[in-house]
Amino acid sequence: MTIAGRSLQYWLAVGWTIAIFVACSLPGNGKVNLTNSDKWNHAGVFFVFGILWVNLGRRPGLVILAGIAYGMLIEVWQGIMPIGRTFDWYDGLADAVGVVVGVGVALLAERLRNRRS
Repeated sequence: MTIAGRSLQYWLAVGWTIAIFVACSLPGNGKVNLTNSDKWNHAGVFFVFGILWVNLGRRPGLVILAGIAYGMLIEVWQGIMPIGRTFDWYDGLADAVGVVVGVGVALLAERLRNRRS
């Protein structure tokens, strides 16, 4: 990959990471979500997080640990800030599942690409 391509991937990963924080820092709507459908959103954004960082050549275990820590820190942030959001262990769990699956998919895709070359 070219230096420009690598730089673009890096800034995409950084931008995605920042976007997660910004989106999770927006005021909540005050409604209780009884269906827990937001867990799919959590898993989805951390799925992309895992793919982006592993595709940069970051160590998969480190990406998983960083993703889990980042998700939990965001939950703590939501719990202490007066933005109408609360700390939710299940959101953190969904983040963790998303990053683990994202890293796994990225590694599988890389293995398949290497097999074809």
